Amino acid sequence: MIQARYWRRFDLWLLAAVLVLTFGGVAMISSATRGDPVIEDAWLDQMITALAGLALLLLVSALDYTLLKSFSAPIYLALVAMLVLVLFLGKVQYGARRWFDLGVFDLQPGELAKFGLAIVLAQFIAYRQGRRPYLETIALSLLLIAPCIVLILLQPNLSTALIIVFLWLVIIFVGGLERQHALIMALFGGAIIFLVVQLQLPLLQEYQLDRIRLLLGFEREPGEAYQSEQALIALGNGGLWGQGYGRGPQTQLRFFPVRHTDFIFSVIGEELGFVGATIFVVLLAFVILRALRAAILARDLFGRLLCVGIASVIFLQTYINLGMQVGLMPVTGIVLPFVSYGRSSLISMMIAIGLIESVAMRYKKLEF
Repeated sequence: MIQARYWRRFDLWLLAAVLVLTFGGVAMISSATRGDPVIEDAWLDQMITALAGLALLLLVSALDYTLLKSFSAPIYLALVAMLVLVLFLGKVQYGARRWFDLGVFDLQPGELAKFGLAIVLAQFIAYRQGRRPYLETIALSLLLIAPCIVLILLQPNLSTALIIVFLWLVIIFVGGLERQHALIMALFGGAIIFLVVQLQLPLLQEYQLDRIRLLLGFEREPGEAYQSEQALIALGNGGLWGQGYGRGPQTQLRFFPVRHTDFIFSVIGEELGFVGATIFVVLLAFVILRALRAAILARDLFGRLLCVGIASVIFLQTYINLGMQVGLMPVTGIVLPFVSYGRSSLISMMIAIGLIESVAMRYKKLEF
């Protein structure tokens, strides 16, 4: 059993923010799906997932995070195996093969890969720190995540692949990136981009290129930017205090189809207004800051890199999702952490918060 003194260090502020975001999200999902026979039970599925996720959060918190060091290799192999299998056995939805149909819910391995690779990279870099040249560690860590990135791109899922690249960049930076390392990486990256352009390699799907063209303001077909335009109208409808819970016209008249997932923030903005939307954004920022606080307090490099990696994933997902609402980012399948409907995402996020709590609870060495 975990000792009582560890629970005294449990970050209740972090847990409170996560609970408000999660169950606030359940309430907004309920409003967004009201009266729609196809998705009107989504809020209940999300509620059940939230309760299961909370149990997992507490369970993971009780476990010593340093035990994960011994399991990083099995975690990596399991992730690669799932990403391979989903390409053959996965469920096709929205033109992509990203999910396992488990009956109870659809499991998305890409969501697990974000935080699973945070564990793997943190252990890999922490273990090699001071033992091998850091530039060598950077190169090998890139080779380590490359199979996962390629497999995710084959689904196709560009946004998740970019999040994993960002996770890698943040972890190697905190791990000890120096100026000369950054220069070599920049030259290498530039050379890769040059080769891709010269050889005209088809790294992106046509629909992904279309999204980027829309973002850059290129000429578009009528209705091509329908979803993002409706989201902007919804946000504009909200004003300062909003139209009222369950009373947003864009939401309740179902002008945008993925309002309970990708565009839940527009529902919040329309029905709760600028004030309500700001509260959600502030809470997300608070969660990221508490994760960085745990990184500062961590008793070892592995714990520090793990917390920073988790914080980077939450930050980039939040940035991309909010950017989609206001036309600053292409429309992708990235959901708003803790708030949007997405059972795999919510479960993985809850486990990640449990890891942060585990690091925060054990920031002091044992006293004998």
